[in-house]
Amino acid sequence: LYGCQYTAAQINLALNSDDPASIVPTRDENGHGTFLASIAAGNRDERAGFSGAAPRASIAMVKLKPAKQYLRDFYLIRDGADAYQENDILMGVSYLYALAREYSMPLVVCIALGTNMGSHMGTSRLGQYLNQVSLSNGSAVITAAGNETGARHHFQAVMNADTDEITAELRVGEQETGFSMELWANEVGVYTVGFISPTGEVAKEIPVPLRGENTLSFLLEQTQITVYTQIADVSAGSQFIFMRFERPMSGIWRILIRNSLDIRETFHLWLPVRGFITDETYFLRPDPDTTITDPGNARYPITVTAYDHTKNSIYIHASRGYSLSGRIKPDLAAPGVNILGASVSGRRLTRMSGTSVSAAHLAGAAAILLNWGVLNANYPYLNTPVLKSIFVRGAQRNPALTYPNREFGYGTLNLYEAFLHLRNL
Repeated sequence: LYGCQYTAAQINLALNSDDPASIVPTRDENGHGTFLASIAAGNRDERAGFSGAAPRASIAMVKLKPAKQYLRDFYLIRDGADAYQENDILMGVSYLYALAREYSMPLVVCIALGTNMGSHMGTSRLGQYLNQVSLSNGSAVITAAGNETGARHHFQAVMNADTDEITAELRVGEQETGFSMELWANEVGVYTVGFISPTGEVAKEIPVPLRGENTLSFLLEQTQITVYTQIADVSAGSQFIFMRFERPMSGIWRILIRNSLDIRETFHLWLPVRGFITDETYFLRPDPDTTITDPGNARYPITVTAYDHTKNSIYIHASRGYSLSGRIKPDLAAPGVNILGASVSGRRLTRMSGTSVSAAHLAGAAAILLNWGVLNANYPYLNTPVLKSIFVRGAQRNPALTYPNREFGYGTLNLYEAFLHLRNL
């Protein structure tokens, strides 16, 4: 219904042409997709000492169109930030799934995108669809954990039955033009929010309708905050509150949270992911846990975090588990620090760090296992949960640590050991 399809024949013709854009009029503007494709399935380059994880794999790539401007405006996303729509990602995965069936080939879907919007329970529309694809025979879905631990974008607190109010302090940077934020109840709590501006203006306990919004205007700050409440989200079943700050005054804002039920409850606040807001906007008392970005919290996809394979240490920015529902995420760690890969700039190769690089490594490993199991008929019933079990059983684990844990999941990727485990069964 939208988009264009370019075949291998067209792409190869373009690559051998003096004017490739006349044949395939599209290119990778930021280099992220090209780099990850090279990590997962790039050709060997003996002189550079480079090889993709599965250099003989076929590549089918979906280039996402940018998010519509009205959505960027609504969520107050910074100019220049790369932003995409969940429905487009879903349609892209659907296209790849249909393509794999058309060619009777196994499929590895590598999704190196993430959002802080949502319940962090893995129950979003995209998460539910990825669960379905994951269970399909011959399919593997790999997601990146995110790079949110050091961003200070998550606040968590326990509201005891006798606690009247909890305050979350939020520093807003001078260059911040606007941002959104979400509050999610962990279970059945019903919360109200209020605000104290940097100059001391107070707006307490915004009324909570079943579903609706309220708009507050602060006089001196010339800031407008819109609060949208849904008493029970249809996918997670818990309350969420969406807050939209327009023209926020810089300084310390205080968000006042009250629980309407006399029960012990936990709530979470999340700011948008890195790039959507300035680095100078963050919580003063952040919580580094429960920072896996969606769809990495979905049940069946394999969620990968990044570690430095030269030091066996976790990547400093790698998001930490678990999911809000307590599900073990991330599942595994793979190399993701200062990794060599293909560049779209004048240089042939460049280096990159992050959990998306780790996801590409695991995607290549999954392709090798699917080739062995499905195409070579050694284990024709491989799907994502089965692959996850194989990877976990072969993973390396530091005897000084307890597994699973919030940083490494079940351990670090070791494909060779995974095959040895299969051989010994």
